Amino acid sequence: MCWIRYGRSLRQNEMKKDKNIILDNFIWRFAERCGAQLVTAVVTLLLARILMPEDYGRTALVAVFINILQVFIDSGLGTALIQKKDADDLDFSSVFYFNFAVCLVLYAGMFIAAPYIAAFYKDPSLTPVVRVASLTLVFSGVKGIQAYVSRNMLFKRFFFATLGGTLFSAFLGLGMAYAGFGVWALVAQQLSNTAIDTLILWLTVHWRPKAVFSWQRLKGLLSYGDCWLPPCWIPYTIICAAL
Repeated sequence: MCWIRYGRSLRQNEMKKDKNIILDNFIWRFAERCGAQLVTAVVTLLLARILMPEDYGRTALVAVFINILQVFIDSGLGTALIQKKDADDLDFSSVFYFNFAVCLVLYAGMFIAAPYIAAFYKDPSLTPVVRVASLTLVFSGVKGIQAYVSRNMLFKRFFFATLGGTLFSAFLGLGMAYAGFGVWALVAQQLSNTAIDTLILWLTVHWRPKAVFSWQRLKGLLSYGDCWLPPCWIPYTIICAAL
């Protein structure tokens, strides 16, 4: 009887501990979202009083292309990796390297397409803006470590990374706007936000990709998510099916 009571007590303590962990991570995630949105809203209002509408127009045109490509980076393999029950370093490393390679290819495409995008909008000044702003795609590839953070519920790391990136980019963007850099203030703000966010994650999370890679694991992760495969996974499916 004592052993039964001890077992029940142990299970209850584990359940209570799990609930506390979930609640704690929810609070950190909520604080991250609210803090970042608040800072972003204030900075946006301040920048709107300094910069010209044309500056926002140029960054908006570039953002259209970057946001479309970002869909292929943010969705798919990372989600399947988080859902997989027995994911190990081979899975994490394979997904990290593959996503990073995809990001490099996407950036190369944007770099080459920049003059054509500028010609389409009849604005030659867009060429360097597209090429520099598209570097966020490369940082997104390095930021693939966030799949490990989400799976292990290390949302406290997300809080410091997101808030650190948001605050740093806010001061940088405002400083450059006041100095008269125009559209480059917005580009620097967006780029530094992603860069600092990624840097803080790498400094605070101890996991690093191993020197291993498996095409079979990648295919397995894709097939694992076939039942809820969204359209943005199609490029991944085509690439892995050809391997």
